[in-house]
Formats: sequence, C-alpha cells, structure tokens
Amino acid sequence: MTPFFKSKTRHIIDVLNVVFVFIIFLFYLISLPHNPYGVWPLVVLFFSLALVWMAGFLRKKLPAGKMKTPGQKIGKVFLDFYPLIFMFVIFESFFMILPYFNPHDFDYELARLDYQLFGVHPTVWIEQWVHPWLTDLLYLIYFVYYPFPLFILVWLYKKKMFTELDRSIFLLLVVNYGAYITYFFVPAMGPRFYEPLMQLQTKPLNGVFLAVPIRDFIHVFEPNKFDAFPSLHIATTLTTLIIMARYNRKMFFIFIPLFAGILVAVVYCRFHYVVDIFAGIIWTIVAVTIAGRFYDKKIRNHWAPYCERNEKF
Repeated sequence: MTPFFKSKTRHIIDVLNVVFVFIIFLFYLISLPHNPYGVWPLVVLFFSLALVWMAGFLRKKLPAGKMKTPGQKIGKVFLDFYPLIFMFVIFESFFMILPYFNPHDFDYELARLDYQLFGVHPTVWIEQWVHPWLTDLLYLIYFVYYPFPLFILVWLYKKKMFTELDRSIFLLLVVNYGAYITYFFVPAMGPRFYEPLMQLQTKPLNGVFLAVPIRDFIHVFEPNKFDAFPSLHIATTLTTLIIMARYNRKMFFIFIPLFAGILVAVVYCRFHYVVDIFAGIIWTIVAVTIAGRFYDKKIRNHWAPYCERNEKF
C-alpha cells in the first residue's frame, strides 16, 4: 500500500486535513485528565479521517476529464466540497475538548483592551441605536456569514475553474484552521456571555421575529462557545472577498456592503469584541498572503490536481 503522504493522488488539502486532525488529537490528549467526554471526541476525529480517506479513494477511482455517470458526478462534487463538511464536523467537536484543554478564558483581557482603545465598551455604546427592526436586519446579516463563501465557490465550480476552486478552498481552510488553533490558546466567549458586560447592557436584542430564532439556531449548532478571538465571521468573509476580487470583480463589489454589515453586526449583536475584529483582519491578511504564495509556488504544479486525476504526478 502506498503511504498516504507519497501517494500519486495525494492532495495538499487532504494532507492539511490530516495534519489538523493530528493537532486536535494532541489537544484531546492534553485535555484527558479533566475531560468528561471519554472517547467521543475520538469518534468525531475518526469520522473526519474517514472523510479524508474517502477523498483519497475517489481520487484514485474517478477518471480524468468529464464525469459520465451519476456516481462519478456525485463523487466529483464530494471531492470539491468535502473540506467544508470536514471543517464543520471538526469545529462541532471542540466543545468536548477546548474547555478542558485550557480552563482560563480571556474575556476579561479582551473587554479591557476594547475599553482601553475606545474609552467605552463598544457593545454597550452601540445600544443607543438598538431598534427591533435593525436588530432583525443585523442578525440576518450576521447569519448570512455561513453560506457567504459558497457564492464564489459554487460560481467557480459552475465555471469549471477547478484549480481556482482548489486554491480558494485551501485559503479558506488555512484561515479557519489557524483561528481554530488560536481558540485553544485564547478561549473567549464574547460579550454576549461575559457577565460584567451583560450587567451593563440594558436593551434586549429580541428584534421583531428574526433575531431570537437565529440566535437560538446559532446557540444549538455552535456548541463550542469559546470562539470569539479572532473573529472568523470577519476572517472568513474577508478571505471570501479577496477570492471574489481575484476571480469575479462584479461579485466582489456586490458583496462589499454585506461585509460592512457583518462588521457592524458582530458588535451590535454582542458576538465579538472589536479587538476580535482587528485580530480577524490581521490574521486574514497574513494567512492569505503566505498561503496564496505557497500554493502558487509549491502546490499548483507539483501536487495532484484537486478535482481531476493526473497520472504524471
């Protein structure tokens, strides 16, 4: 059997995912003395590795060029988008590891930085504009973050720009994985859960009919609450905008106002400190610059293509 890292059909995204699983496994081992979840985190990690194995299997079996059968077409779609499933599954497991890896949260330090920078607590200061209809609108804008990258990724797929799709997903994974690792070392829940700020906030964010359902949905489907620093809402949407600017300038200009709305929404809806936003922007610039150059120089012409099998590798 050909070793995974020497396989002709290996791909950088598969390798990146395997390395990330190994890092989370190490975090799990460190958390074991205090972890009440036993082997359940391992179940999630093994499932994540199964997704990578399936991707490697399909890279060997799918033919180059056009997919002719329905099964081949489904397999290719899986190859194109499985990293997003992988990323979601891994993130969903953090609540079983992160609080027991690092019991100290940094909400006090982040709130203090905000206050030192602005002389006020931004989530309290912005309450002067709280209105039910605005609350609904900003919660909706906040929620659009989740499908935000799909707009450009699906467009690239439909245009058969598979190398560009590959590069874009690689950038998104690097940005997200870097933030995920930071969560373990700088865990923070954000202003919505930080008790001293909650006592200062006087206006509820209940909206008219959207805010509460969206907030409840997020509460259920994001069981890990220690994900404030850096803000992935900002990092992921900014990365997506950079990708749009490179491949679809019209889409880029259309989505700039939405990005501006997300900048406001993360503070208005009390999900993030402003320093989380700064950290998200800085991390995105660093990660996209380094990862983009690495992909262009080391990956594009030296590793097997992401969506097509190429025997010369």
